[in-house]
Amino acid sequence: MASKPEAGAPAPPATLPAEPLLRLLGGTGSEFGTRTFLVGGPVRDLLLGLSGPDLDIAVESSPDLVGRALAERFGTRFIYHRRFMSGTVQLADGSHIDITRTRTEEYPGPAVLPRVRPAGIEDDLVRRDFTINALALELSPGSFGRLIDPHCGRLDLARRRVRVLHDASFRDDPTRAYRAIRFAVRLGFEIEPGTLALMRAAIREGFPGLLTPERVLYELRLVCAEPLVLPMVEALLREKLLHACFDSVAERGLLRRLQRLAGIDPELLFVFLLSRLSLTDRFPVTTGERDAARAVREFDRLRPRLARARRPSTVHRLLAPIPGEALEVLARTEAAAVRRPIRLYLDRLRHVRTAVDGRFLRSLGIRPGPAFRRIIEKVRAARLDGRVGTREQEIELGRRLARRQGNG
Repeated sequence: MASKPEAGAPAPPATLPAEPLLRLLGGTGSEFGTRTFLVGGPVRDLLLGLSGPDLDIAVESSPDLVGRALAERFGTRFIYHRRFMSGTVQLADGSHIDITRTRTEEYPGPAVLPRVRPAGIEDDLVRRDFTINALALELSPGSFGRLIDPHCGRLDLARRRVRVLHDASFRDDPTRAYRAIRFAVRLGFEIEPGTLALMRAAIREGFPGLLTPERVLYELRLVCAEPLVLPMVEALLREKLLHACFDSVAERGLLRRLQRLAGIDPELLFVFLLSRLSLTDRFPVTTGERDAARAVREFDRLRPRLARARRPSTVHRLLAPIPGEALEVLARTEAAAVRRPIRLYLDRLRHVRTAVDGRFLRSLGIRPGPAFRRIIEKVRAARLDGRVGTREQEIELGRRLARRQGNG
């Protein structure tokens, strides 16, 4: 049932954004005999006057039928996961509509994914992480726009606080500690004192360390995609949440360097964060991410040599083996004396091509191998350092080096 509005609690606007679409969703559900609700974050953001491209929809039955009907009307795809009773309708503009069966959850143990079974909307809201997300807006014809708020989520929005629904929340799902910090920082809220105490107790008792690596990395990717990533990571360190999930965390200089990465691509932020954490083979990151993070982490050995480099060819030789993602991170986080050669390499040196390439050398009878690569590298070094300046000079140098190789 709908709760009465509390004093100062935000109410839905008289006219809803994308109202025709929301009415279409509610009407489609009604065709299959189910009530339809906008749930969770989209309702929270609606009450706060915010907006986002995606919609979270809950139906009390037939999510597969509703999803397929919507996909047919939009002329797009519906991907359904029967085990989780949920699916996604992909829209032409790149946004999507998540459609989930209302359910209740039972956690068999700490940090273990729950067992789910169908239930009504009220039970579905009980399973949510925080009161500000335990909100639903009915979309069904005849009840369109009815707000359901059984846990005083609107009051917590008005008081600007993040509050859990029950004392075992962080024990059942320790990823909620990441989400509590993310929501609090993003919205400018505080974590309610009782909730903060429960979160800190769960961290002290090591429950986040029971999470699978996949779930931890998923939360870190979400943090890296946030505009306010710096204060979020600062809070993760302050609350020792990262320490609870990783054997070691290289904190020294982390926040200072992270500040220099403001506005950078989230994937590069993720690489930088990985470089400060003790990854093992258990953590499912891509080979490219792992290699780039390792290069950032191990750059200490290369730093003094790069700072002393005077020739462009030396800079190229030192940096060419390093993944581009790592160099983009280092070009922003290193001191000026090191940033300059990295930037030179990224902006100019790595793009230099010479007339002496594999095809040219094969035409001279040089077979691919170590000598083959040495000739190409020597010609490129001469070009980078200005010892040859024209195509003809490059070719002449290449021929000369090839003759020496043949005579050798």
